[in-house]
Amino acid sequence: MTDEWTRPITVEEMYGDWAPLEFEDAEALTDESLDPRPSISILDDVAATGISAGDLVLDIGGRDGFHALAMAERFGCRVIVIDPSEANIEDGITDAADHEFGHLVDLQLGTIEDIPADDGAFDLIFSRDMIGHVEDIDVALAECRRVLDPDGAMVIHQVVATDLMEPNEARRLYADVAIVPDRMSSSGFEEAADRVGLIIESVDIVGSEYMEALLENRNDARHLLRVARMRRAKDRYLEQMGEIRYRVVYANTLYTIYRLMGKLEERVYTLRPRPA
Repeated sequence: MTDEWTRPITVEEMYGDWAPLEFEDAEALTDESLDPRPSISILDDVAATGISAGDLVLDIGGRDGFHALAMAERFGCRVIVIDPSEANIEDGITDAADHEFGHLVDLQLGTIEDIPADDGAFDLIFSRDMIGHVEDIDVALAECRRVLDPDGAMVIHQVVATDLMEPNEARRLYADVAIVPDRMSSSGFEEAADRVGLIIESVDIVGSEYMEALLENRNDARHLLRVARMRRAKDRYLEQMGEIRYRVVYANTLYTIYRLMGKLEERVYTLRPRPA
């Protein structure tokens, strides 16, 4: 089943005497929480860079500004969010207007390949789970380096594939969540960072923690059930949702499952410009 074991289990071992730890007792051990870090703990990685009140942060692909508002609240920094989706920007503007620290957050249309800012404008660049959508990683990271202060830092959250991800699984999944396959390589990202003059200061291997915390907090573990239903009644759901919604919902559900299974792994990189 896993790479760790080379000797198959025998039928006698499978169904034999499990005393003193019976099968149900062994299962029960895994029902106990391992106290996983929630996704908002990524701000601890941000804090480690030394960001403070008055600093200017760029949140790339910041969607509706959730993390931007959290950074503004925690650190008192100013945050500019860029995102290519008008719907995300509109939602973010609404949320910022209702937030105590919303005056510190500005949301704009933009992309990582063409950041609307001057050279060296930002003390910190932040991005969560969007690198997978980037076509040309060298262009994107070079643009980030351009707008980053020489003494600044980048905190980049990325989901990467592990050796457990099978090629056919990857092909189907990536196509339905708009992922560029080459972006799922940790070594590819690290080599690109080096090419454009960025030094990796640290790598926080999050693994499945964020997903565990999310599901524990919601008391929600229905993802496998959703996949089973969507496979068994595919025609019904296609009629109700349409092809695009069906594919995106199905693939996003698998995206969560694969992170829990270890086929995908979450990482948080902290990078700084290489000194001239």
